[in-house]
Amino acid sequence: MTDYQIKFTVDGQVITEKEIHAMELSRYHKVFHEFSEKKIVIRLDERPLSLDECLALSLDDAKEALAETKEAIGKGGMLAYYHDEIQSSDQMWTEIASQANANDPLQEAIVEVETENISLIQFMLFNQSLAKENNLYLPSKIHPEHYYFDAGKGGTQTIVETFGMYRNPSYLHLVPGNDIPKPIPTDADTSLTMIGKTLLADNMMNTKIIGMHQLKNKPNGMKVKLGVFLPQSAPKEILEGHKWHLMVEFNNGLHIAATKQPTFMQKLILPLIIKHMAKKA
Repeated sequence: MTDYQIKFTVDGQVITEKEIHAMELSRYHKVFHEFSEKKIVIRLDERPLSLDECLALSLDDAKEALAETKEAIGKGGMLAYYHDEIQSSDQMWTEIASQANANDPLQEAIVEVETENISLIQFMLFNQSLAKENNLYLPSKIHPEHYYFDAGKGGTQTIVETFGMYRNPSYLHLVPGNDIPKPIPTDADTSLTMIGKTLLADNMMNTKIIGMHQLKNKPNGMKVKLGVFLPQSAPKEILEGHKWHLMVEFNNGLHIAATKQPTFMQKLILPLIIKHMAKKA
């Protein structure tokens, strides 16, 4: 299905897909340079590429090459290659959390998304495919700075990503929970709220990062209010960078969601699941 639309709005300004793609390609180039420095050979269709060849790739070929390469390296290999960067990020988040004041309001990064002809059910099917496939290939296609992904029980995820496009990749454990205090009020038109806390995967320390995404049904599509909230002790650059991270990630995810065709039973069952999840939130 190609007759769909995706619109992103940040701080009252519409961000075009051309702008999102330009940012995305620049982040691919960043990762290509990282891999080159680590002597990791990037391959496309099993053919090794030089750094110059990587930097000359189209966005689609860059996605495929990096996804193929990460999948071939494997989860343990990616953690080993980025061990030092993860340790550095652990220290950064420990300092941010230790300096956080629980009485201060959280800083927020909000991205508004609206679709035409991509439904909330299709988006849920895409999310289910991430957990079901549970590999490195698909998350890499969604964002180049997804270095590691592992879906766990109860909707938990363990990831390595450059959070907010800031400094080094972080090794994080994402835990959903309806008992987490909401950093902002839920909008009146929200159909389902997904909220979770973020721990360091190495030692389960609470980073004080909260994710709160509000999903909203509409007759011919959906709206999503993506929200990430950090303590005042976190550099503001992280929030600004994460707005772009979210746009790249969700733009790719929604394009994949648009290809999902729910079965008759899924059309019956998934709305009931959404209502049940909304009641628990």
